[in-house]
Amino acid sequence: MTDLKLLLADVDGTLVTPAKVLTPRARAAARSLRARGIELAITSGRPPRGMAMLVEPLGLTTPIAAFNGGLLVQPDLRTILEQRTLPRAVAVDVVDVLLHAGLDVWVYRGDAWFIRDRDAPHVATEQATVQFEPTVIADLHAVLDDAVKIVGVSDDRALLARCELDLRERVAHHASAARSQPYYLDVTHPDANKGMVARELSRRLDIPLSRIATIGDMPNDVLMFGLAGSSIAMGNASPEVQRSARFVTTSNDDEGFANAVERFVLPGAQPAQVKLGLPSSVQACLFDLDGVLTQTATLHAAVWQQTFDDYLRARAASLGERFRPFDPTQDYAQYVDGKPRSDGVRSFLAARGIQLPEGNQDDPPSAQTIHGIGNHKNEILLHLLREQRVATYESSVRYVRAAREAGLKTAVVSSSKNCREVLLSAGIADLFDVRIDGIIAEEQHLAGKPAPDTYLAAARALAVEPARAVVFEDALAGVEAGHAGHFGYVVGVDRIGQASELRHHGADVVVQDLATLLEAA
Repeated sequence: MTDLKLLLADVDGTLVTPAKVLTPRARAAARSLRARGIELAITSGRPPRGMAMLVEPLGLTTPIAAFNGGLLVQPDLRTILEQRTLPRAVAVDVVDVLLHAGLDVWVYRGDAWFIRDRDAPHVATEQATVQFEPTVIADLHAVLDDAVKIVGVSDDRALLARCELDLRERVAHHASAARSQPYYLDVTHPDANKGMVARELSRRLDIPLSRIATIGDMPNDVLMFGLAGSSIAMGNASPEVQRSARFVTTSNDDEGFANAVERFVLPGAQPAQVKLGLPSSVQACLFDLDGVLTQTATLHAAVWQQTFDDYLRARAASLGERFRPFDPTQDYAQYVDGKPRSDGVRSFLAARGIQLPEGNQDDPPSAQTIHGIGNHKNEILLHLLREQRVATYESSVRYVRAAREAGLKTAVVSSSKNCREVLLSAGIADLFDVRIDGIIAEEQHLAGKPAPDTYLAAARALAVEPARAVVFEDALAGVEAGHAGHFGYVVGVDRIGQASELRHHGADVVVQDLATLLEAA
């Protein structure tokens, strides 16, 4: 097995003691890593200059991820490699929610730290930690342009937890909310999280995720645990965080970082064994239906082609225009695949510059409305499903069975309202613990792909954290949903030669067939 090449470490609660001290043993551990050819990288909710005191003692040469990945800089702390800021409207909403809940609020922008009250709780501690002074300002709304991180501060842990859940639902598609300390709630760009830090360092340093180890102590560290070849939780971490890691070291007041390096990283420096070609921390597999499990993508494309061509041909004749047919390859992949039926209709027609009234769900198939065209498509599809048995990808079915035999939970996630009928026709309905389909999405008011809502609902139903679940998708919108939901791993299944697009939309790995992952097990 290949050696580990990178250790990605959290800072507060991990690298440093409760008094924010980097111990001689921690420094020695960093030197030992370099001697074995293992890079050390750090990621923290701190601003860049709040980590200046660590660069030289640790001998850092790798990019430094500040603000939980909101700002990626070179070790000189000035050269910006990547910056992810909050949209102003989102920042305003977050500040207002936190203030209304009774939390103190801080704003970080670039290298500046803004507060409302110098004597507020934890300000002095934070200043001692980051080793620079905040700027006091009466109205935080004046400094929200290009804000990188907003922090809600409170010693009321129950209140902080409620605010975290509230913000996750309120700004789910536009920001990430997670506690970096028991008294800090960090709100950042949705891609500013430690899972993305692991992905970004993997890409920039050309080190596979399987050869990266991660170590941390807080819930926001779990996202990087799910991606790495090995993961280590601190002894001062909560039981939930410790359960998310492969190893547990001692606490940060008992040389936890140094002990982790000496006990888990250096001996053999080998990553954890993968399970079915997946990270070892995986507990659940979430499968898209069409194109991943069943060979109905071609059927759906043909049905959509008939549906749209019926409409486009009649429209062209009535307007005296040239009939331009629906492309079952390009148009299907770009505008329809993976989306709820009405969203697919709306997306394709918008691309053609066509606007139609929404109508309602019980519109007849002949109605010239969004729902009418969608119902026409469904009518054609149901007719075909009654006439023929749905074919499956044999290797995908073998993979699902292998996953269940390995003790992993399984779910099928589809935007189709005919998901149950398709599963029954294919004879695989009994292979899934949970089914989230178009009907359930409508009942629970879940946004369709590329929003992550349906996959997140499947993870909740399986009682599994997203960071410990894998999304299997062949559609660009579905891969994007897995990425947006911060799932531990996203497998892109390339059935139509769009591997680069799947990677661009967020796939961690792309395979042409799930048999590839079985062979890697």
